[in-house]
Amino acid sequence: MKPIIRSLIIYCVPSLLIFGNSAVWARDDPRFAVNQVHRDPHGFTIQTAAGTVRIEVCGERVIHVLASPTSEIKTSKVPIVTQSCSATNFQVRLGKKEVRLSTTAIVVSMDTATGALSFFSKDGRPVLSEPNEGGKTFDTPSVFEAKTWQVQQTFLSPADEALYGLGQHQEGIFDLRGVPVRLSQANTNISIPFLLSSKGYGILWNNASLTDFNPADQSVAIDPNTGKGKFTTGVKGVYGFVLSGNNKDQLLLRVNAQNVIDLENTWTPTSASGFVELDANTEYEVSALGGKGNVQLAVRPPADTTTFRSEVGAAVDYYFFYGPALDRVVSDYRSLTGEAQLFPKWAYGYWQCRERYHNQQEILETAAQFRKRKIPVDVLVQDWLYWGKYGWNALKFDEQHYPQPKDMVDQLHANDLHLVISVWSKFGENTDVYKRMAAKSLLIPGGDAWMDFFNPQARTTFWLELRNGIFQDGIDGWWMDASEPEYDALHGNQTFLGDGDSLRNAYPLFVTQAIYEGQRATTDRKRVVILTRSAFAGQQRYAAASWSGDISANWITLRRQIPAGLSFGMSGMPYWTTDVGGFFRPKDQYTSNAYHELLIRWFEYGAFCPIFRVHGYQSRAEIWNYGPQVEGILRQYDELRYRLLPYVYTSAWRVTQYGDTLMRGLPLAFSSDVGARNVSDQFMFGSALLVSPVTVEGAKERTLYLPAGHDWIDFWTGKRVRGGQRISAAAPLDSIPIYAMVGSIIPFGPNAESTSTKADPIELRIYPGATADFTLYEDEGDNYDYEHGAYSEIPMHWDDKSGLLTIGQRRGNFPGMLQHKTFHAVIVKDGRGTGIASSSEPDATIQYTGKVTSARIRSGSRKRI
Repeated sequence: MKPIIRSLIIYCVPSLLIFGNSAVWARDDPRFAVNQVHRDPHGFTIQTAAGTVRIEVCGERVIHVLASPTSEIKTSKVPIVTQSCSATNFQVRLGKKEVRLSTTAIVVSMDTATGALSFFSKDGRPVLSEPNEGGKTFDTPSVFEAKTWQVQQTFLSPADEALYGLGQHQEGIFDLRGVPVRLSQANTNISIPFLLSSKGYGILWNNASLTDFNPADQSVAIDPNTGKGKFTTGVKGVYGFVLSGNNKDQLLLRVNAQNVIDLENTWTPTSASGFVELDANTEYEVSALGGKGNVQLAVRPPADTTTFRSEVGAAVDYYFFYGPALDRVVSDYRSLTGEAQLFPKWAYGYWQCRERYHNQQEILETAAQFRKRKIPVDVLVQDWLYWGKYGWNALKFDEQHYPQPKDMVDQLHANDLHLVISVWSKFGENTDVYKRMAAKSLLIPGGDAWMDFFNPQARTTFWLELRNGIFQDGIDGWWMDASEPEYDALHGNQTFLGDGDSLRNAYPLFVTQAIYEGQRATTDRKRVVILTRSAFAGQQRYAAASWSGDISANWITLRRQIPAGLSFGMSGMPYWTTDVGGFFRPKDQYTSNAYHELLIRWFEYGAFCPIFRVHGYQSRAEIWNYGPQVEGILRQYDELRYRLLPYVYTSAWRVTQYGDTLMRGLPLAFSSDVGARNVSDQFMFGSALLVSPVTVEGAKERTLYLPAGHDWIDFWTGKRVRGGQRISAAAPLDSIPIYAMVGSIIPFGPNAESTSTKADPIELRIYPGATADFTLYEDEGDNYDYEHGAYSEIPMHWDDKSGLLTIGQRRGNFPGMLQHKTFHAVIVKDGRGTGIASSSEPDATIQYTGKVTSARIRSGSRKRI
């Protein structure tokens, strides 16, 4: 084996060639001279007279790439990545045409004639490549906003590739290959520059400025009076469109009378995306609606490339992750950017939210009604305006309506309920808190009274206002609303870290950092819970969940929430939810049968979201307000969520401990299954349950895909079905198709009204047909002692051939742990061990004291051990 080369002298290395206002890495340059490859413990750097490229090894499967048009590489001021690239074994070799870096898992090759990078698996399989020319460009002309955007990176994208992630968007698009997407934060639109590929890799684009993914550079003129225009295609293929406008409730595009973009909501982002297949060399008429005289339409012709282009940036800066399993990519991404925090157990129960509770009495009466009706619930949410006479977001209760807030919260706690409260990041200018923040220059100048959370002092001061105020009342969680910030408040303004345009998408990361670090420094007895309307890369480390914003109550919006949430999860973010039932609801919501069907279907879906939360504008959103039929069905799914809590909480532990994702899109869960690649309306909930929501009005059945490589068992009937096929499944109004993977153990707890109920006895449903393993996780539920080992794990193993169930030695302990547990084992089969209710005749009952216990089970044997 050749020794590792520390420094290399080469004559043909990448250099910069200037074309007008654009600088690109190019093939031939008369300025080529003696240049060096500098090898160091973390990678290598190539310098030329016109620029620099650096390759860092951040792990055996993670590579950091930086490129600058100068001799200096300036990195981002936004701390997306929290772990520095640690030393790992790698080799750097110089060949006649390439510099090659190898780890134990991947190979990175740089063409010394063009500067193009290529990534390979260890066995030489191509994974990702830059084009030979134009892969990295600087100061690139743009048709949107700034005349030139400072950094751009392009990769080749083969026709059979699918791409996922980039946050949460509302157009209903799942596979993003070839689709132009504007990454900017807005109500209902969350932008995260992390991408997953069906080819087994991920890309983190390390830039927080306004970013165009697959930029659309061909402008289409739109007549401001008619909203119409024309454009002519080149080659035949799929054309992508970006429509921008200033009309907040509508973005519509038709191409030859075909809907390409149809985004309608009381709030919409300033841009939306769409695509359509068009013929070659043909003139098409377009019709666009999105604002009065301010519509901007751009098109991207077909191209086998993937591009990131950012408005502000001193260097091309990205991280490459290789799986090839996409679960591994997400796990490595979290290792680099911060592991997701474990919420308190109550956060995995039911959240009752509405706009709004008006006073202390309403909250306490609502809590009493839930307990009287024995409807499971753990969280009540206080929306805005509780500050009353004190002014906008004064961070205090108006005593006229909330005379004793601490007593109110104490009463909720006494009934095993928790209070989450709405807090904004801006203040009314008449509030005392605004005056204090302004006096310390902690607000964004010209930013409409938004906190400058980029300033460490602002983060600390904001938390101190909460700590010395409503946190002392016993508040359990924080609803950080409008954290984009709303109305693009950073654009054109300066912040503590510099130009707001360079930080434009990162604001929510710093908002959640302020709350998380502040509360963690205050106490370790109460886990941090944040619900926030926006997110950025790395935010999972700050105990933050996001929701999909102020969306409307209609079927197409419900349908689009599924790919929106799955895309968010495939952007590395594990915790997400929607306003179940829609935020903007019809005026006749309490009596409309049509709306009741929509609410039921949405609630059925919401029961399997990582956070289970209902919400509605100017609504009494409690489930008993919609009549007995609706209440009955919603209660069933609420009860199912609570019965599944041992499974849910264990799955959440795996999110924190192993980088799992609780709600996984099928391409993430089954990355080698080509048949799962385009399935955007189903997902895995935890490791075992396949959920297929119903999103079509009047549906009594739905078609779904059962992933290959496994058989599946119908949750409702126990019938076993072969995987790798599409089937039609029954879906009456009170049921959505749910399948359990053969070879699974799923623990069901007892019926409960809150998560504080001890999980005993536990029903172990065994889905036979393959060997199964499950490790049950338990802890105290709401403090950080688990970080110091105060938890237990109980391993379980099902040997399918012998019918032997083994419950292994308990590992660990914690205060309040049940020393003795009862497990009822049920072998699920056709017509038995199914649905929500507990089985009346378990196949075995095991009294468990923490020692290894085994039972050989045949269905119907009814053993006691």
